[in-house]
Amino acid sequence: MAKEKSKSSAPEPATLSMGKGTAELAEIVVFIDGQTHTAGILEFAGMLAQEHNAHLISVFMQPEPIATPPETFARGKGMESTIEVHQAQLESIEADYRAQFEDIVRRHGIRSEWRSLPYLSSEVGVHAYYADLVVVARPESEGQTAGPRGLAESLVMSSGRPIIVFPPRGTVSQVRRVLVAWNATRESIRAVADALPLLVKAEAVEVLVADHQRRPEGHGQEPGADIARHLARHGAHVEVRRLSSGGKDVGRLLLSQAAAFSADLLVMGAYGHTQLREWMFGGVTRTVLYEAGLPVLMSR
Repeated sequence: MAKEKSKSSAPEPATLSMGKGTAELAEIVVFIDGQTHTAGILEFAGMLAQEHNAHLISVFMQPEPIATPPETFARGKGMESTIEVHQAQLESIEADYRAQFEDIVRRHGIRSEWRSLPYLSSEVGVHAYYADLVVVARPESEGQTAGPRGLAESLVMSSGRPIIVFPPRGTVSQVRRVLVAWNATRESIRAVADALPLLVKAEAVEVLVADHQRRPEGHGQEPGADIARHLARHGAHVEVRRLSSGGKDVGRLLLSQAAAFSADLLVMGAYGHTQLREWMFGGVTRTVLYEAGLPVLMSR
């Protein structure tokens, strides 16, 4: 049975490990938008691909062409010239990003593929559907976007795949310590199952159960113990910690505990609903999505 660690307990919890499981990542997709700082996210995706012996696919999304004021009035041959100039600019931008990607591929000795999509392509999401894991940059802040408008949010809510949302200028490369936000809901169950290949390779996994009193029927007699046991049987090294938010923002509690645990990755279910055809997130998901300083694996 998983050893529980409460906020007030002094002894360090025992770590469970019952042999390695067989979960694997065979294909990882990383989205590059041609505008976002990419060194960190490419290094992160490359390290994941190397560690899991996975095929790494980079999906480059061409940025919006930027026209100067005189170019907006171009007509005839002037328009043709403007289009040629913009095309050359886009090709130069893509060549720079592809060179970064190929350098990562060479250094990590991984199998790879480069895909290029025109600006505002309607097929962006399709490239996530057949991946075992997707890595995408998160927006700088709420109200701003990374890549095509709302790409990170849309992939989390609609792709049906595990999405790692990578923070701007993030530097995490290896996933050694993982914090799992557990509340015994369908979304958190899905997130843990999707993250299993990462969890079994991590050096330490902490299952955080916050405010379990609010939903006792889903947790059993020992909140967090069942999921910890399940993970341990797959080979993960698991601890359980139960905390109360004291009525404060649970999203910030998760981020605070991620920092205290020195987590390289936070795993959580994503919660939300649609309204007026726009994705609207629940409070905890919104806080983590826009404020996390570490990669966050979200599933729904």
